[in-house]
Amino acid sequence: MKIAMISGASRGIGRAAAKAFAKEGYSLLLNCEKNIDLLEELKGEIEEELQRLEISKEKDGSENNFAQSLDITLKKGDFASPFLESYFRAKEAEQAEIEELVLVINQGKSTLNLTQDYSSEETDSLIQANLLEPFHLAQRMIPYLLRAKTGRVFFSSSVWGNVGASMESLYSLTKGGINSFVKALGKELAPTHIAVNAIAFGAIDTDMNAWLSEEEKSELEKSIPYGRMATVEEAADFLLLLSKAPLYLTAQVIPFDGGWI
Repeated sequence: MKIAMISGASRGIGRAAAKAFAKEGYSLLLNCEKNIDLLEELKGEIEEELQRLEISKEKDGSENNFAQSLDITLKKGDFASPFLESYFRAKEAEQAEIEELVLVINQGKSTLNLTQDYSSEETDSLIQANLLEPFHLAQRMIPYLLRAKTGRVFFSSSVWGNVGASMESLYSLTKGGINSFVKALGKELAPTHIAVNAIAFGAIDTDMNAWLSEEEKSELEKSIPYGRMATVEEAADFLLLLSKAPLYLTAQVIPFDGGWI
C-alpha cells in the first residue's frame, strides 16, 4: 500500500494535496490543529469523488486505479508518538506492506508585524507551530520512513525563508530554519535513500492571504511575472509531481512562485 501523511490538511494546500494523493491511490493519514469538522468534510468529499471516478471508469471499461479499500484516517491535534505507534502497528497486524510512505509537513502560521512589536507569546507560538512541531514530526517519523520500501518527506516552506520579508521577519526566520533543516536532514538520510525536500511556495491563494484587500491583491499579482497567485490545486499538483521524481532529488529547497522571487 501507499500512504500519504499530511499535516495541516483541513484547508489550503494540505486539503488540496489530500485530494490529489487520494486520486493516485494513496491511503491518507491527515491531521489538523482543531478543525476536525473540516477534516470530516474533506473525507466525505474524497470518498464521493473517488466513487464517481470508479463509476466513470467502469462505464468506459478502463482500468480501475481507485481501490475501494482506500483508508482515510483523521487525527485532531499533533501526530504524537503513541498515535503513530498504534497506527503503524495496526498496519503491521494487517500484514500491509508499505510500498511508499510520503510525509507532507504542511502545518504552520503566519503573522504580520514590526519586529519590535512581536509579543513573547506571539513569538513562541509561531516558532512552535512553524519550526519545532515540524522538526519533532520529522524526527518521530524517521523510523517508519526507514521501514517503508520508499520514503519521502516534503516541507511546505516559503520564498520568505530564502529572501526574507519586511513585516514578516518572524515568519521568515521560521521558514529559513526549515530550509536549513531540510538541507541537513536530506544529507543525513541520503544514504538510506529517503528523499527530503522543501517547496518554497510563493503567493498561494489561501486563507493565509485572505487579509489582503482587492487592491492589495491586484498590486501583489502585478509583481508576479506569471500575473497571478497560484491555486492550491496547482501547489498540490506540484507536490504530487515531486513525489514521482527520482529519490536522487533530495536536500533541496525548490521554488514554486511563478517567477516572483
